[in-house]
Amino acid sequence: MSLAEERTQTGDDSRLAQSAAHVKRNRRAYLLIAPAAVFLVAVVGYPILETFRLSLYRSPADSTIETFVGLQHYVDIFNSDIFYRLLWQTGRWVAVGVAGKTLLGLLIAVHLKGDIRGRKFFRTAFLIPWGIPYAISAVVFRWIEHPQFGYLNAILLKLGVIEQGIGILGNPDIAWLGVVVADIWIGTPFMAIIFLAGLQSIPQDLYEAAAIDGAERWHQFRYITLPQLKSVILMATLLSTIWTFVSFDVIWTMTGGGPISTTATLVIHIYQVGLQNGNLGLGAAYSVIGFLLLLLFAVVYLRVYTRGGEEL
Repeated sequence: MSLAEERTQTGDDSRLAQSAAHVKRNRRAYLLIAPAAVFLVAVVGYPILETFRLSLYRSPADSTIETFVGLQHYVDIFNSDIFYRLLWQTGRWVAVGVAGKTLLGLLIAVHLKGDIRGRKFFRTAFLIPWGIPYAISAVVFRWIEHPQFGYLNAILLKLGVIEQGIGILGNPDIAWLGVVVADIWIGTPFMAIIFLAGLQSIPQDLYEAAAIDGAERWHQFRYITLPQLKSVILMATLLSTIWTFVSFDVIWTMTGGGPISTTATLVIHIYQVGLQNGNLGLGAAYSVIGFLLLLLFAVVYLRVYTRGGEEL
């Protein structure tokens, strides 16, 4: 054996010994996380793999016979105009919903941080919409926006803004707005509490120094509050984007995806195709595409986040 081969063998043996020593030192840690790892594989990993597998088969819900079709479902989806319309409607639903929850949540958090009367009460009260089951909140908003009995139309009629009731959820042009308003109302408290926690971690000395230098409140907010909240805002909006993307109950309870599918998102369509129509393979293919879209968004989002030199 040559000298070079002996050095390579020695290096490999050294690395193996170090790996074995590392495993031995951390054996207890591995044993402690093993139950959680098994649980995650069982309830997360297996369903994902099964969905990928199912998307390659034609699998009617009323039959146990599966026919392998390869990537045909994906070809059908990408050649369908419905898919691109769903992408637009899903993107609109997520963008407007997350933007509304973020802006309102930040505004509420800033005011709750101030010295206002009843601050503790308002901090608790703002959690109520988030604590109510989404389906119940959706039913409430469906009644609020009812063309004959809803409070919204009653107020607008009394103010003279409209002459007759507007069927918001029955109008293909504005139905999605009625649903988005409900989603914003439900999700804003979570954003407000997260932002409030972030605001309370900002050193008060920064504001005092800025005030001494003559900085107005807007400049303090722009140059102190926003930069200090950057990581909180980014992570909160990432979570909100994922939750809004996969949201089902609000849309389904209020409109069922109608009228004429104008409020349907990718998740709503997956339910209709896979469970209502019984086309499990096509529904699984839509699910895989949705999963990959979310994964791609999260990776790009976190890359942009870490590019600023911050760590999660």
